[in-house]
Amino acid sequence: MAHPKGTHLVISASLTTTGAPAYALKNGTWTDSLNKAFTFDAGDEGTLKSMLTRAKNQEAEVCDPYEFAVKLIDGGLDPLSAREQIRATGPTTRLRRPDAT
Repeated sequence: MAHPKGTHLVISASLTTTGAPAYALKNGTWTDSLNKAFTFDAGDEGTLKSMLTRAKNQEAEVCDPYEFAVKLIDGGLDPLSAREQIRATGPTTRLRRPDAT
C-alpha cells in the first residue's frame, strides 16, 4: 500500500457512542488526541495489519477503522490530508446556537 509523502501511519476510527474521531494507542485503547496516537513506519505492513485487525474487533467501541499518513514534526503529528486535519481540530463551521425557548 502506497502512502505518498507520509513517513508514518496512524489508525483512526469513530467512537460508536458519539461519532467523534478516535486514534489508536499501542496498547489497543483509544484517545481523542491525534498527538497521543501510536505511529508506525508507513512500510510496516505487519503492524498495519495487526492494528487494523484489533481495531475491527472492537466494534462495540469504535467503527470503520482505517489508516492515514502523517509526518512527524516538532511537537506532534501533521496529518497529510485536509480531511484528517479537520477531524483532528474540529468542525470548520461554528456550531449552531440552541433555539430560544
